[in-house]
Amino acid sequence: MSKGVVQVNLTIGFGNNLFQYCFARLIAEKNNLNLNHREIREFSISESKNPVDSNLKTVVIDDSNYIQAFNSDLSSNNVIVSGYFEDYRIYKNNMQKIRSWFPLIKKSDSNDLILHLRLQNRLIQKTHHRNHISAEGYIKGINKFDFDRLHIITDAKKWSNYTLQDLEEIRHEVKIGPNPPSNSPWVDIKQSKEYINHLIEGLESLNPIVHCNNEPVIEGSGGLRSGHMKDFDFIRTFNNIMIFNSTFSWWAAFLSDAESVGTWEPWKPNKGVKNKNLGRTTYNGWFSWGTIEDLYWDEI
Repeated sequence: MSKGVVQVNLTIGFGNNLFQYCFARLIAEKNNLNLNHREIREFSISESKNPVDSNLKTVVIDDSNYIQAFNSDLSSNNVIVSGYFEDYRIYKNNMQKIRSWFPLIKKSDSNDLILHLRLQNRLIQKTHHRNHISAEGYIKGINKFDFDRLHIITDAKKWSNYTLQDLEEIRHEVKIGPNPPSNSPWVDIKQSKEYINHLIEGLESLNPIVHCNNEPVIEGSGGLRSGHMKDFDFIRTFNNIMIFNSTFSWWAAFLSDAESVGTWEPWKPNKGVKNKNLGRTTYNGWFSWGTIEDLYWDEI
């Protein structure tokens, strides 16, 4: 009898794709099935196409049944994987295996801390606006680490005072992507300006070494800058990594050899019961920081 196939439907989003690919590959290897997926260019993972035996039963795995499916025998089926699978528990017992699938990045000898701040589209979209943390909240989290120097890595084009014109430029870069204002409403531009300038001024006392990605925005990406893989791999070199609620930096930390990783516990409180558990990741050396009291806007 021919092998079944696991077909994973990769969505938009770098971090999303890593969750989807890794989950699907674990399912395929556990059940001795072939794996079909489109390419993941950032890691030079080529497209995989295997023939599908239509005589086999097809099982669909999504965000409603992935725990049961992960513990089931699917070896005589075709499997369609369609979800996000942002659950740290799935990957806990397979960390070394998953890390072996990706290029190794050597860790730095320093004891510096890196804080990843994903801004860009998050400065202007209401869904992210409600999750913004105050500078004071970040400082409380930073103080949980034992480190030498603070680094900030961000997709912001600059780390100095923002004008309304700067925010208009971000709006232009985002609106031609997959989440234009009609899909993801924008906040008042003055509030966007207020928050980014509050963050820059509020963290100034820590004398951070700031690494801005000012590469061109990838057309149609919704604000993603080219050169983002340099940021990803740079995060992986650190011994101390601090995460807000970005799957991008969560995976950078997962694929690193960092001894200390802090994730913001509430993760995305605006999601309510649909919120993920990534802020409570309990891997060795990982801990949670912060509460909803850290929010800058009182909207939750």
